[in-house]
Amino acid sequence: MKFSALPKNWIVKSKKTKISVCFFAIFLLLFILITPIFPAAQSTQVSQIPLAECRRARSGDPRSPSNPDIPYIISPRRTLLLTDKPKLSWNQVLGVKSYDVSLQKGDSVVWQTKVNTNQVVYPGEPRLEAGVEYSLIVKADNGKLSTDEKPNVQGFSLLSQEETQVVKAAITQLNNQKVSDKVKALHSAFFYIGADLKSEAIETLEALITGGIKEMSIYRKLGNLYWQTGVNVLAETHYLNAHKLATTHKDIVQQAQIAEALGNLYLAVDDEKAAMKWLTQARDSYKTLGHTKRVEELDEQIKELKTDKATV
Repeated sequence: MKFSALPKNWIVKSKKTKISVCFFAIFLLLFILITPIFPAAQSTQVSQIPLAECRRARSGDPRSPSNPDIPYIISPRRTLLLTDKPKLSWNQVLGVKSYDVSLQKGDSVVWQTKVNTNQVVYPGEPRLEAGVEYSLIVKADNGKLSTDEKPNVQGFSLLSQEETQVVKAAITQLNNQKVSDKVKALHSAFFYIGADLKSEAIETLEALITGGIKEMSIYRKLGNLYWQTGVNVLAETHYLNAHKLATTHKDIVQQAQIAEALGNLYLAVDDEKAAMKWLTQARDSYKTLGHTKRVEELDEQIKELKTDKATV
């Protein structure tokens, strides 16, 4: 099974980037007036890329991270940022009491601190430079480093001042709409995703769940985002929650698509037993829907998995 490949160079040239964000801002303002956000999917194909991917982006390796003893980076990773004071977070390692945190630009340390929790807000000084890729490095008191995660590709970059103005103007227009806070948050997340501001999108959607809005579309979208940024553990958690809700609501289309996403996720982390289980569930759901072609494709994939397992 091969994943949809995204272009490797996710920091695009300023002129092209500005045009892309401006275009999407105009599109969003028109879109939010006529279209509900995160509608139930009508397609029977599971996209590996979040909706409205209007900017070139770099996908994460879906096989990482997985070691609970490593303070692997959760956010921000493989994303652009709107704020110059981002919340930095990483895996909370059991038994660890303190973490040494540093922000690096190339081989130079820009900022460092020591904390006893698994997150900290960057104070904004020294000021981050737009277009420069930064790396967050965390060392736990057990001696493990976030860079022990392989492959170690976790950088992030700040949006340019011009792009930031466009995004903030669009969000301001959105907030002036006479709609509920939930709708505003969903549309904001939609816009962030389109502008490759994955970290802001994740934070917005996670806040909805924390606030008690636990909907299938939100869990599924978070699963997509965490998978794209390479945090497969959280991708799995949100996909499972989404599938549970799809089952409760007897939404067979969503059951099929989410089960397929889970199957592909487990396949990527070399858990063939779980992959076969979820791909089989997806196939059965597609069979119920009468999607013969998709059933045949999954049957072939499952057959290959069984063959590979038998030859090991």
